[in-house]
Formats: sequence, structure tokens, C-alpha cells
Amino acid sequence: MSQFNFDDTETSGIWWSTYVSIRDLCVELKDDTSCCDTEIVELLRSIAKSIEVNGL
Repeated sequence: MSQFNFDDTETSGIWWSTYVSIRDLCVELKDDTSCCDTEIVELLRSIAKSIEVNGL
């Protein structure tokens, strides 16, 4: 997502708040499941692939 700069001084509020929300949920998932970062990345990639294939 190189086209998105998540610096909140340079992007619209919705992009920044979405980024922060997803990141916070990933931290919570990691804490609750004791999974590693790579497993969370794999999950996010799986979600992204599903959106690419099926849309939202």
C-alpha cells in the first residue's frame, strides 16, 4: 500500500483511523492468542486475497 502514507498529518481522518483500528485489533489478537507477527501478517494477506477475489 505504498500509495497510502499513514501519517495523520497528511491523510484524511478515515484512512488514519482505519489504520489505527486495524493495528489495535491485531495487537489485541496477538495478546489473546499468543501468535507471532508472521501469523497475523498471514491472516491479513489471506483477508486481502479474499477481497481481491470476491470483493467486499
